[in-house]
Amino acid sequence: MKVLTKALTGTAIAMGLGLAVLTSASATPTTDRPTALDFAVQFRPLMENYVDLGAAGFSVGDLLVFQDTLLDQKGATVGTQGGTCTITAVLPDGFQTHCVGTASLPDGQISFQGLTSNAPVKPLAVTGGTGAYQAALGDLTLTENGDDTGTLRIRLNRGYR
Repeated sequence: MKVLTKALTGTAIAMGLGLAVLTSASATPTTDRPTALDFAVQFRPLMENYVDLGAAGFSVGDLLVFQDTLLDQKGATVGTQGGTCTITAVLPDGFQTHCVGTASLPDGQISFQGLTSNAPVKPLAVTGGTGAYQAALGDLTLTENGDDTGTLRIRLNRGYR
């Protein structure tokens, strides 16, 4: 009985220590910086991005190759975003694309990807980063205003130092 009591006590202590470690780790914030990054975007015009590879006009396999300027709230250039979107389906009101891109900022880069469309609001996943954004995860929303300008909001759940 003493052996069983010691074993159970040892297990309870180990579980208690494990719980204390888990509680401490989850209670400690991973960053003291804001987790939302907001930018104004100056887009390169759509037809300068469009690579028509198949049938004339938007068709499956065509590419949108983008390189856009990221601006702070005062209008100063603070970075760029670039990448590609491959048209995966032609829809009655436009097209669907799979996009992969990177926002390059002074402190590092943030990579993103996702399935979206030619609708003005594009939600995408943050899939990683470099520098201050190493191990970044979260989501971003790119909103197009229809005049080659828009906004980019990046929300980081973790990985921002």
